[in-house]
Amino acid sequence: MTVTAKPRLIPTEDRNTSGLAPFLMLAFAITWVLVGPVAASHQGWISANVGEAWHWLGALGPLGAAWWVGHTTGGLAELRRGIARWRVSPWFYLAALSPALLLVPAALWVRVADGGWPDLGTLGSSARLGSGGWVMALLVPAVAYGIGEEVGWRGFALPRLQGRYRPLTAALILGVIWVGWHIPFYLYRDGMVDAPVGEQFAQGIVIIIGGLFLAWLYNSTGGSILLCAIWHFTHSIVHVAIPEVSPTWDTYTGVFGTVLALTVTAIWWRRMSVSDTHVHGNDAQNLRRTT
Repeated sequence: MTVTAKPRLIPTEDRNTSGLAPFLMLAFAITWVLVGPVAASHQGWISANVGEAWHWLGALGPLGAAWWVGHTTGGLAELRRGIARWRVSPWFYLAALSPALLLVPAALWVRVADGGWPDLGTLGSSARLGSGGWVMALLVPAVAYGIGEEVGWRGFALPRLQGRYRPLTAALILGVIWVGWHIPFYLYRDGMVDAPVGEQFAQGIVIIIGGLFLAWLYNSTGGSILLCAIWHFTHSIVHVAIPEVSPTWDTYTGVFGTVLALTVTAIWWRRMSVSDTHVHGNDAQNLRRTT
């Protein structure tokens, strides 16, 4: 069964594009200031020992900027509606949980490639996640970034970019901005700071592709920030915990997730099967002729 939604033409005067620039500046400033000590400590620029447990503070950037600018521009009601929008097709909940669901085919691939199944029992002996460390290393950041980033990036920034550009163009622009916002994380975050330059570049591309998937999910659910937050939370849990079990399993899961995101994007590009979005130019004219 294919769940599609008809594009809805939104008059120019109803498109909320206000506050985008101050939101971006404030989101970057808050996050970079809050995680700056973590990065500086890891790089040896300061003598204080600031652990990665404080990484979750970075989520306050997009969230705080969205709240502040939304409060001054009258966009808080829109954010509240997006956070509370849970009545969507069950298929979209499966999409939101896809990072976890893809662990199954990835495990099968590990079984074929390595001759053995990944052993989840090794999580208990993980130096990073064992003895309660999982709370600050895994759970708190996953919750914080699932909510904090999605309220800001998809809830606030994406609809405003879509007020100016076609949805896919808006998603690509936001993806590049999103990569730039991650720059301090490359100075201290496990799996980022220690990665070769080529792998770091690939991580940036994957972030952009993930943004395309989230743009599809946001638009196809009528603007559900909640569903995007569920996806982000699930993705964070999977890709922090699973490398502790098997880096190969994590890699295969990421590859399958990237393929899924690109497939969804290709279908979206062709069919424009999105709702609660903006249609421009020739697309808008064609839509007027067919509605």
